[in-house]
Amino acid sequence: MAGSTLHPERGKTYYVDLNTKAITQPDSRSSPSPGAIRNVPDTVKKALTNGSTGKKYDLSFHVNPSYPEGDFDGDGKMDAAVLVKERSTGKLGIAIVHGTTGKVTILGAGIGIGNGSDDFEWMDSWQVYSKTRDVPRLRGDALLVEKNEAANALIYWNGKRYVWSQQRD
Repeated sequence: MAGSTLHPERGKTYYVDLNTKAITQPDSRSSPSPGAIRNVPDTVKKALTNGSTGKKYDLSFHVNPSYPEGDFDGDGKMDAAVLVKERSTGKLGIAIVHGTTGKVTILGAGIGIGNGSDDFEWMDSWQVYSKTRDVPRLRGDALLVEKNEAANALIYWNGKRYVWSQQRD
């Protein structure tokens, strides 16, 4: 998929087959046009499609940008956050792919975290929140997830796990 463009389509989920490099949309009869999806880095796609993660989750393009990048675990290497959909339940969540190891951490998509519950279907925007901000003291960058004009929260690494910090209700 290197060199191809991927564009988000609100509420759409796509399968990425690393062997054939094919992208399909399970709830449509045809694959999206080449310009229909935003370019997710190959290393991120590989981490998300290998092993148990690839068997349980699909990429989703519920919000824009499709994959914010930041140093979420504070190790000095860029990580990526990608929206995923749990196949068995349809619940949405965030997969954080760590740049150093390729390890994937799932938040939501059937796995509860803070007030975000186990389904991030409510989320309509997200952005990287720099670790250089003061409150709370962050080891790495955080994800600011929000429902516009309703609520937002920070998801950040505390040195042992990702935690939820409600910012606004």
